[in-house]
Amino acid sequence: MSFRFYFRLVRRLLGNKVRRWFGLPAIPYKVLWNTTYFCNSRCKTCNIWEIYPSNGGSQKNEIQRDDVRRIIGSLGKHLLCLTVTGGEPTLKLNMAETTNDIYDACPHLGLITINTNAILPKPAVRALENIASHCRAARVFGVLSLDGVGKLHDEIRGVPGNFESVVECCRRLKELKQRLPNLRVAFQSTVSRHNLSHLAELVEHCRAHGDEHLMTFAQEAELYRNFGEGQDVTTDRSSLPQTLDDLARHFAVRSLGDVLQWSHMRLMRFFVESRTAPVPCTAGSSTITVGPTGVVSGCLFLNNPMGNAKQHGYSLTRLLSTPQARTVQNACSQCQRCWTNCESVPAMVSSPFKTVVRILGPRPRHIPAVRRAPDATC
Repeated sequence: MSFRFYFRLVRRLLGNKVRRWFGLPAIPYKVLWNTTYFCNSRCKTCNIWEIYPSNGGSQKNEIQRDDVRRIIGSLGKHLLCLTVTGGEPTLKLNMAETTNDIYDACPHLGLITINTNAILPKPAVRALENIASHCRAARVFGVLSLDGVGKLHDEIRGVPGNFESVVECCRRLKELKQRLPNLRVAFQSTVSRHNLSHLAELVEHCRAHGDEHLMTFAQEAELYRNFGEGQDVTTDRSSLPQTLDDLARHFAVRSLGDVLQWSHMRLMRFFVESRTAPVPCTAGSSTITVGPTGVVSGCLFLNNPMGNAKQHGYSLTRLLSTPQARTVQNACSQCQRCWTNCESVPAMVSSPFKTVVRILGPRPRHIPAVRRAPDATC
């Protein structure tokens, strides 16, 4: 990432702190665009795929290209990071073209993350090629979901042959990187009771084949429609703390993004032990979620809507000035419900001193050796 990106990030962080001091709404620098609830996975840890009847349903009721461009593009120079998620984003009509539209409308957008289950490698690769070739000044991450090696991944994701399609997608993206230097390949793994005893093999595979490896932890949330199913792995105090210690102990830092991921894991242990957020959450302030129908939320995982952007002139800054949005921002800063990558990384960046204090104390922590020049994920 360029020096300009970091400079703009620091400026946005300081600007938001000043705005909050004066009682003004914070302006997010990161948008999570939840493109669609349409999904072709059948994950054991998530029921998003059940939202649309027979895995088809109502994309016609979702906001489309022009609406998304107007809504997210309204942040203009404030937007630095864009995460495209779902559902399965590559199944969203005109997803790549819409992402390019947002890039054109936001001159400082420097980091774009596209999540995919890679069940259909060809359209996923085409979409990432389209985005990376158009958004030349941005770092574009193709993030492949991988929860196990071989048949274990297929069992967790509920789709036979999914592991092989991930391998194929990874191979094609690596070839694409040769002519698109702004493209990166990463893996994202959801730690759950289904793969907790197989993480060493999974980590080794992901770090051998990807530029970064992001680890999230299964939870029960409105987004996943899985309350009461026993998927929240962070409640397992018998084995998760030791697993986190083992992961952190063998975690080799190759980039700034890895530093943030290692810190996330160390602070996940704090969360598991204390059931409180290690540092104040900045959902709704540093980040904001735009849902499939245009409803804007403070947090991707909670049902805490600020309002529908279409009812506020397609302007996020106008919506953020409403009493409801201010209430959601304040509530998110007090939330203790989870510690997830989407929100934990912006929170750590916003509170670096407290993050270091939480990591280093009160018990000794293993500090991994840095092995390569830094990169970034936010």
